[in-house]
Amino acid sequence: MITDLIQTIDRTVTLAQVRFNTESDGCNFCWRLILDGEEIIVESVDIQAPVFTSKDWIEAIQKYKHHISVKDCNVLVDASGNALITEAK
Repeated sequence: MITDLIQTIDRTVTLAQVRFNTESDGCNFCWRLILDGEEIIVESVDIQAPVFTSKDWIEAIQKYKHHISVKDCNVLVDASGNALITEAK
């Protein structure tokens, strides 16, 4: 069960990227959060920092994936899988 795998996080990253989790059931844990290249699945994302869009070529599936991205930010993921992204201080 995915709730058994929730990873709590409290750290500053150079790049946070958010994209829809196409493998979700559409109701729970719908977001992929990529933090400096490390991917985790989260329930929700609240971004309180300047954002921009980006895309990456994913070699394994031969497709581009598009993101909402944030540079130099703090990321907090709680035990329920809710992510908060804020400007780094």
